[in-house]
Order: sequence, then structure tokens, then C-alpha cells
Amino acid sequence: MIRTVALVGHAGSGKTTLTEALLYKTGAKERRGRVEEGTTTTDYTPEAKLHRTTVRTGVAPLLFRGHRVFLLDAPGYGDFVGEIRGALEAADAALVAVSAEAGVQVGTERAWTVAERLGLPRMVVVTKLDKGGDYYALLEDLRSTLGPILPIDLPLYEGGKWVGLIDVFHGKAYRYENGEEREAEVPPEERERVQRFRQEVLEAIVETDEGLLEKYLEGEEVTGEALEKAFHEAVRRGLLYPVALASGEREIGVLPLLELILEALPSPTERFGDGPPLAKVFKVQVDPFMGQVAYLRLYRGRLKPGDSLQSEAGQVRLPHLYVPMGKDLLEVEEAEAGFVLGVPKAEGLHRGMVLWQGEKPESEEVPFARLPDPNVPVALHPKGRTDEARLGEALRKLLEEDPSLKLERQEETGELLLWGHGELHLATAKERLQDYGVEVEFSVPKVPYRETIKKVAEGQGKYKKQTGGHGQYGDVWLRLEPASEYGFEWRITGGVIPSKYQEAIEEGIKEAAKKGVLAGFPVMGFKAIVYNGSYHEVDSSDLAFQIAASLAFKKVMAEAHPVLLEPIYRLKVLAPQERVGDVLSDLQARRGRILGMEQEGALSVVHAEVPLAEVLEYYKALPGLTGGAGAYTLEFSHYAEVPPHLAQRIVQERAQEG
Repeated sequence: MIRTVALVGHAGSGKTTLTEALLYKTGAKERRGRVEEGTTTTDYTPEAKLHRTTVRTGVAPLLFRGHRVFLLDAPGYGDFVGEIRGALEAADAALVAVSAEAGVQVGTERAWTVAERLGLPRMVVVTKLDKGGDYYALLEDLRSTLGPILPIDLPLYEGGKWVGLIDVFHGKAYRYENGEEREAEVPPEERERVQRFRQEVLEAIVETDEGLLEKYLEGEEVTGEALEKAFHEAVRRGLLYPVALASGEREIGVLPLLELILEALPSPTERFGDGPPLAKVFKVQVDPFMGQVAYLRLYRGRLKPGDSLQSEAGQVRLPHLYVPMGKDLLEVEEAEAGFVLGVPKAEGLHRGMVLWQGEKPESEEVPFARLPDPNVPVALHPKGRTDEARLGEALRKLLEEDPSLKLERQEETGELLLWGHGELHLATAKERLQDYGVEVEFSVPKVPYRETIKKVAEGQGKYKKQTGGHGQYGDVWLRLEPASEYGFEWRITGGVIPSKYQEAIEEGIKEAAKKGVLAGFPVMGFKAIVYNGSYHEVDSSDLAFQIAASLAFKKVMAEAHPVLLEPIYRLKVLAPQERVGDVLSDLQARRGRILGMEQEGALSVVHAEVPLAEVLEYYKALPGLTGGAGAYTLEFSHYAEVPPHLAQRIVQERAQEG
């Protein structure tokens, strides 16, 4: 039996600590690693150790009572959305960790939503109950935000201290001391509540199975294999979401959690059926010793060393088969559906590549989660000449590892922009570039302003030059009108300018429009009409008319009430209800226009339009505004006029820059 499960949830919910406890309790490790010591299996990158948080999905293969479980420990920070979505693409189910103390958070809901879109069965593990929190209040929150949850475990207390769990589905209770588990009695004062929860769980399960429901309504006792099968089917079909209780730190409920994973969650064959091998690259990492390592999920079929798979780029041979365990690759003699494999020196494999044998699979056969656009830009500057020479190759490696980053050359400002999903995401990208031997500095990007006109104007541009022999002559009369988009019209009659110069004149206008008359920003939103002019039989040329058109454009634009435009972005902010007032006040101070509000689960959503200049560093402000529980997305909307007092300052600053 194989299970492949993505462990996801908000940052700080204890996923990596739980993974360590699972590795230790199943004998995969002799000693449990600790996040704060940098000794965990799945947080093995230098960046993870430095920041003491998961930044790359780590693979933890477990063997438990003859069964194999591949646990994919994904980052919790939304900054690392590419890693989170890659882990969910590679899994057959999602195990969502929720801190009892913190409750449902932005990362909880985001991971849940992606898993839902991928059609993954889901279950919840409540962690950190030893740190505090009201378990029963949390269950209500989970029910209201996530849907039909099924609380399998209840906490067992002794003297007000959490010491174990009560499994209401199987009718067992466990007490833990120094990591050792022993069966326990349910305290008399808890028996009524346990019975009530057991009845609720039983009824929720039988309601998903017509045959069992009929027996139940007729008064028959529903237990045993039939109930367990109905439970598994309900979870597999996404009708119910089991809730378990575990602590990686105190090793409470760790092995019962594994048992529940095997019992409730689907196998690869249940999800993908049988057939020839089908796999997908869900992650790529550059290793200093092994080169580029591609991580594959085998959805169906079997592989042996020496087998080959087909891809869009050609054939891929696998001389050896390796199972990843953190940074290590463990060689195996065979792989079957559900396996996660690591392929070293795989320079030809890229994230998202599909690999197969036999007939090429249809696109819907392979799980796919679209990556959202990154929302935090920084201008990237290599520190020295050596860094500049190596930058291109280093950036290629970086984007190969993390396609959720975006690189852009900003034409208006000439800057090289790196877009990421947050401050930590960009910090680790910078550190990764340093790993490749390239040092860079980040700065706040310049805003790509534009210019436009607000009234109609017209005038002449004349270029006349005599240098001995043939001279240069071009004469263009130009009219500019405000328009929603660029337009060009040739209104020459009577042959005052031969039509053969039309293309050169338009080229001159376009070239001049690259730098407006206010501050040298590109000009948009105008229609150019050439309505008169003159030419010389000998001295006129394409170049002369191009220059004349350029002169005409600059002269006429200056008369057409030029104004400065700024990019306006649609901003979507997710925040706890009690923090919405602070978010709204801040957006108004940023010249934002509130478009509306709605509710998404436990979070409020604010929609607004805000100038880009005001939100370039919004990622620094939002945590303080929302108590660390907020998130946002940015999407370009349109250009709008800059208020005159701000425009004057921008023009002055631009002039000082030279």
C-alpha cells in the first residue's frame, strides 16, 4: 500500500517538526532533528537553515507496517507558492496542518483552495495543542471555513494538561509519556461528549453511503469493515475531511496519524488507475555535487533501472532509480505508482514536464495548478563586473528552480526587475544567486510613468540642412488628438508629400513618442494626423522626413496640454475581519480607490485600485496592518493622470537625474 501526501498549511503550523517525528517514530532516523538547530531532514537548504523555515518542498519517505508513505513537506509561507503548488500537483491527497493556538490562517485557506481545485482529498491535523488553544472552538472554525470536517480525535486531558488523544471513530484512547504510547481510559466526565462526537461521526459517514444509511435507519448496527470502507470512500470523494490531533514536538498521536492516513486517503491506483508509466516533474533543484536534480512523481505504472520515458523534448533514460530523502538520494530497485523519484544531472528536465510510456497522455490526465503572477518587484543590480558577467547563467538556474519568480526588462526605466511573492521569497532568491557565485543588490524599482495629451493641437516640423551637394529637406504639418489608443492617419492630398515618405514619417512620430516632452517618458493615448507639408525633388529623403516628423511631434505635443500618467493596479487584500478598518485607512492614505468587499471563509477580502508608486513596498506594511495574517495580489489595470502636485515633483526629480 502506497500513499503520497502533501503536508501543507500556514507557516509555523509545525509541519516540519511533525515530519521529523514521523521519520523518527517509523525508524527512518535515529534522532529527531530540530528546526531551530537546522538538523531536520526536509529543511536542508542553506536558506531554510538561515531563516528557520521551509523554503523548498522536502521529500520524506516513510515505511510503516509494510506500507510506504511519501510525505511532501511543503513551505508554509505564501511567498513560496510555486513549491506549495508543486507539492500538491505531486500528491494524491493533502494533509493540512492547523495550529491549535493560531487557528485557521491565510496559508490554511490558500493551501486548501489549491488542493480543492486539483480535486485532492483532504484531511486536517491539528498541531501545537500543547502551546494552547481551544480545540473545540477550533473545530467550529474549521467547520465554518473548510466544510464537512469529521473530528476523529479529541484531546485527552489529565489535571488540565494535554496528555493524549481519544479516537472516537475506533473507540480507543491513548496516553503519551516521554514519547511512549499506551492505551488509556476515557475520563468519566468526558464520556458523554465522546459518545456525542462518535454518534456525529457515525451519522456523517453513513449519510454518504445509501446502503449503510438504509441499514442505519432500520436500526441495524453499522460497524466494522463496511463502515471503514464507507469512511475511506467518503474521504476519497471529498465528501468528508477527517480531523486528527498530533504533536511532533511531544510525539503525541504521531503513529495514529499514519494509521489514519493509510485508512482514509486514496492510493495512486484509485486516483489514476492502471496503465503504462506516467510521471511529471514537480520540482527542480540545482545541487553543487549532483548538478540539476529533477523530482518526479510517478502517477501510474512501474519503472526499473534502465527504463526510458518519453517527453516533448525527447527520450529520458533512467539508468538508476533514486528516492529522495531530504538532500539525499536513496537508490531503489523498482518504482511503482505513487513513488517520488529524484533524477540527478537532469539538465534536460524542467518543472512541469510530463513523461510517459506508450500513448501520449491527454492534458487532463496530469494534475496542473497554475502559478499566480508574483506581486513584489525589485530592481536587480550586479555588484561587480564578475557578477555582471555571470548574472545571465545564474538567473537561468534561479528561474529553472523557481518558475514562480519573473524576470522583466523595464523598457521605460531601463531596469532589470525581479518579481517575487514576498520579502522572504526575494531574500532567498538573492541568497540562491550568491550560492551560484553571483552577488546582487536590490533597490525599489522606478515607476514606469507615461505621458499623454489632453487637447488637440497642430503645428509644423521642418528639417532643412545644406552640406554641399545634396542637402536634407523634410516638411511635416502634424495634428495630435487625444485617443484611447495610438492611431495614425495620412491626410495628404495633392501630392504635397509623396506617399513613399509616409512610412518614414510615421516611424519618426513613433520614435519621438518614446520620450515625451514633460519628463522623457513614453507617450500613449494619441492619434497623429499628417495633413500638410512639402518636399524637395532632390534633397528630400526618408531620413529627412523622419527627423521632420519627430520635430513636429515634440513641438505639437508641448502645445497639446501634456500630462503625466501613472500605472494603476488592482489590489486584492485578504485580512482578518477585525483588521479591515486598518487596511482601508491605509489604502486611502495610498490614494487607493476601494471597489468593494466580500468574505472568503474566515477572511475578509478588500478590492481596490491603487497607484503602483504607492504599493511597491506594500509587502512591508501589510504584516503590521493585519497582525501577520494578511495577503495580497496585484494585477495591472490601467494608466491614470498623476495629480498635478505630484506630477510637478516627479518632473523635477527626473530633470535632476539628467
